[in-house]
Amino acid sequence: MKLWSRGLGKQELKMDFMRYDIKREGQEIVISGRITDPVNWDFWIRFDEDDVPGLVRVAKNPNIIRLVLGRWFKKIFPFRRGRVVEEVVEEAAEEPVASASESGGGASESE
Repeated sequence: MKLWSRGLGKQELKMDFMRYDIKREGQEIVISGRITDPVNWDFWIRFDEDDVPGLVRVAKNPNIIRLVLGRWFKKIFPFRRGRVVEEVVEEAAEEPVASASESGGGASESE
């Protein structure tokens, strides 16, 4: 994930949510970790019940759904994408190339 910080100018902070801790503290869910590139910062993000409508709004966004489903299908069917490309290449190699005279729309060879 990339987080843009205005405090650093147009600086991109690289975040890896697979490495961060997620725990419950009282009535809050806390995501905490360390950003190491390009700065070295500890951070935490706190969610409570008042944040649920906003989280649901983000989760039901069509762009987020496509992103999640795309990632999910790549994990479950990693072979599928390469297989489709190979099938298209094989089909293209098997099909004869049509000349203009065969289509009826071009000039014949005798002209």
